[in-house]
Amino acid sequence: MDLMSKGGGEAVAMNVLEALQEDHRVTVLTLTDPDLRELNDYFDTDVDIRDLRVERAGHLAPWLNRQFGLKYYVLQNALLGRYARRRSDDFDLLVSTINELGLESNSVQYVHFPFDWTVSCDEREHIFHPTVEEDSFYERLATRVAGVEREDIQQNTLLANSDWTADVVEDAYGTRPRVLHPPIDTREFEDRPWEEREDGIVTVGRIERSKRIEELIRITDGVRERGHDTHLHVIGPTVDEEYREEVEAMAASREYVELEGEVPREELVERICSHKYGVHGKQYEHFGMAVAELAAGGAIPFVPDDGGQHAIVNDREELLYESVADATEKISAVAADPDLQRDLREPMGPRAIRRRFGRERFQHQIRRIVADALDRPSASVSETTADAPAEKPASGD
Repeated sequence: MDLMSKGGGEAVAMNVLEALQEDHRVTVLTLTDPDLRELNDYFDTDVDIRDLRVERAGHLAPWLNRQFGLKYYVLQNALLGRYARRRSDDFDLLVSTINELGLESNSVQYVHFPFDWTVSCDEREHIFHPTVEEDSFYERLATRVAGVEREDIQQNTLLANSDWTADVVEDAYGTRPRVLHPPIDTREFEDRPWEEREDGIVTVGRIERSKRIEELIRITDGVRERGHDTHLHVIGPTVDEEYREEVEAMAASREYVELEGEVPREELVERICSHKYGVHGKQYEHFGMAVAELAAGGAIPFVPDDGGQHAIVNDREELLYESVADATEKISAVAADPDLQRDLREPMGPRAIRRRFGRERFQHQIRRIVADALDRPSASVSETTADAPAEKPASGD
């Protein structure tokens, strides 16, 4: 909807654009006028600006975005899908990078988390956007506008960013998407020697309430109280000004917390590569591209024990936490044990992350999936991928 949000979904979108421009004429349907040069710099992508058409998706959804930002996020998503459906005859293929939309057959849909508001599943309150109250007028309106039909979803080529998301999508729609982990750019990261790194913690992500930055500050407080001279860097663009002010107030009273906000890519990479630890606050994270970047930079990342981020840390119990107190104990335990630090770092770093989640792997698979969808417009996801080869480790990113 808004590429300038500069989150994981926007990174996926930019990589899809770069991948598809090689063989196709590409039009972007979105709600804003993105600064593509800035986005290329931010995500280190190479989208050809001159060969890309950007079109606003109607009038109402862009107006809502301009007036209210993310306040009516779900309705904006529904309107975007409705507009794309109206325009579908103008294109050979529709590709959604903003979850499942109400698109009819012959589309590829990449799901970060599902938007079927009527689905009944155990973790519904954690999966869906916080502005959506079950069976509210707003939910019913957005559902009607979106027009997402299970039959259409089951006929389209469906992708998910993690096994956890795939499970939820299967619960929602009765069909399991193919898992295609999002692209992690590892080219600038280096596995710097451990002894050269600072005993500090880095967190990366948009400054918004779901990232639970206040809790991360309290975790840092606890680790310091246990005798570890650590500090915290908070890095990422602001999307919630009110929440940023709350975080700023906490940081102002602590000389060991630095609220850096959005920084150039080279500074982000340097900060990660020069610190020993990373921490992520979002619960029920659908994949966690920021966590993968922390690991790619050689930091040891600690993450909540739910959602798709388990895969990045190889389900290591030492890195999964349930609460502020639990995270405090686990970070302190690792900080006090050099042998455990070496053991945790071995399966991570730039090479391992490139092999498992690298950008080249992602773009290669997107090109194949789109080519298959164009050859077989009515193929289901199982037919589309049945004879596709297993993903090969990327030799370079």
